[in-house]
Amino acid sequence: MLLPGVSLLFFGLLAGVLVAAVPGIRATALLPVGLALQGAGLGVIAFADSTPMFFVAAATAGVGFGFVEAGATTLARVHSSTSTPARLAWLNGTSAVAAACAPLLMAVVQLDALTVTTLTIVAVPVVGLAVALRFRSGWPSAPSPRAGRPRAAGGGRRRLLMLAAALFLFVGAETILSGWSSVLPQTLLDLSPAYAAVGTSVFWILMAGGRFLGAIVVRAGVQATSCFVVAGVVASALTVAAAFITDSSVSAVLLCVVVPLVAPGYALLLGSALTGVPGSAAGRTAGWLIATGSAGGAAISLVVAGVFGSAPTAVLSSVAVLLTCAAAVTWGSRPGPARARQD
Repeated sequence: MLLPGVSLLFFGLLAGVLVAAVPGIRATALLPVGLALQGAGLGVIAFADSTPMFFVAAATAGVGFGFVEAGATTLARVHSSTSTPARLAWLNGTSAVAAACAPLLMAVVQLDALTVTTLTIVAVPVVGLAVALRFRSGWPSAPSPRAGRPRAAGGGRRRLLMLAAALFLFVGAETILSGWSSVLPQTLLDLSPAYAAVGTSVFWILMAGGRFLGAIVVRAGVQATSCFVVAGVVASALTVAAAFITDSSVSAVLLCVVVPLVAPGYALLLGSALTGVPGSAAGRTAGWLIATGSAGGAAISLVVAGVFGSAPTAVLSSVAVLLTCAAAVTWGSRPGPARARQD
């Protein structure tokens, strides 16, 4: 009965990032406002006494999430154009830690204490809001997005569009892995539904580790797009093996290797796309890129759920195809030797 709340959460996220792309919206305002909306949405969920109220709260939290993601991404780009992929990987790794803790907390708490638990989770964006307001004066000066479309050379525009397409495909694959993170362990290992939240926590723990490792690799000097292509191809091959191997335990182990390989992909693609964008256009461009990824995650996962359901072989095969296509498009976006020397 409450499952549509998940869709409303993602629609709220999409609405939030689209609003963030409107000219005149400053990233320095998006972050605190988004944190406040997240806290308000979660707070209403704790006391929701009707299904419509729950749905409204989920959508509100989603809008806040969109504001926070767009604002933080823009500020990371404005702070430094050359290290954007690594900075975003660190930020996404931190969010993955929070994502791992929340379902685990829900799994170990008694049902009659869930309201208190939800209020405890509300403290996370509330503390974030307090920190944001305390240190806001030290943030980089993020200029207001220009009303016109960012102008770029033909090659730069082509690269941006290709990375946006790769982001659409990749977030679709990542959303499937995330959304099925509780279903696949149950199906492969014949686990009780009571362990669903634990499976999701394991997924996000692996995601956090992979994102932090990706940040370290990029900091070491490896090009972000090259890192994404190599990790994507290896992850695709391992996913195919996990889909068709007969031993379910081995399949589960292979997926535990796939997750950290996929983990930094979003930050690498988004950061690479923003690296070549002027600071004045960073906010607007980040909003549209995040919206493109959100659309891919919502649309692709909806199609896979409707067509394949929870069948492991079909679901994992679709993930492998998406990862392969995203890696191919990203490889095609790489500049030629002469252009690379100029960059």
